[in-house]
Amino acid sequence: MPQIRHLARFTTPVNLNDAKDTPINTPPPPTIVKAPPIFIENVRSILASQTQPLSVVEITELVSRAAKRSYDETYIRLALKQLIDAGKVSSRKETNEERNIRAEGVAVRSMLASLFWSPAGIVPPRTVAEAVPGMTLYKPESFIARKTYKYPSKKQRHTAAMAEVQVELIDVSREQHRNAVVDYLIEKMVAERTAEIQSQLDAANAKLAKLQELFKSAL
Repeated sequence: MPQIRHLARFTTPVNLNDAKDTPINTPPPPTIVKAPPIFIENVRSILASQTQPLSVVEITELVSRAAKRSYDETYIRLALKQLIDAGKVSSRKETNEERNIRAEGVAVRSMLASLFWSPAGIVPPRTVAEAVPGMTLYKPESFIARKTYKYPSKKQRHTAAMAEVQVELIDVSREQHRNAVVDYLIEKMVAERTAEIQSQLDAANAKLAKLQELFKSAL
């Protein structure tokens, strides 16, 4: 015979609004970060103009040189992923032979790099060590050389622009001062010459007057 507590277990009404069944602090779905379409197209265009498949570091350097500012590799990886999803870029891991070519025969311990190619399709073999001028694998650091060029920051560009403006203002001020000195000297020379001519004219007029008086007296 069932006991009372067993009957209570089956006859107790179920509360569908019980807060114990409600999940607490449910995290929102992750936000998918995407690079701007114009930037993605620039990356694709730069990659499509190359004759060798490139690593992320090399692509980052090319994009930075074209934009004259330093980009982070993570941002370039994001753009490449979107291009691969859109079917505009292909990638694969480089072979050991390609790694040896890129390292120019020097032993490198780092992992094999991913090589990217556009248009999408079969990624051709890497046949040269230096596909981007100034960038190769080297020892003893055993990593790809980055940031061959220095890109000025916004503050540096503003400071340089202000310095150029100040130099231009100084040059203009010097030119104006020089012109003023030249104009003064010319005016002074003209005034002295005019005074000299006037003095000679006055002397000639005086002599002429004396000659006229002598001529009248002779008559």
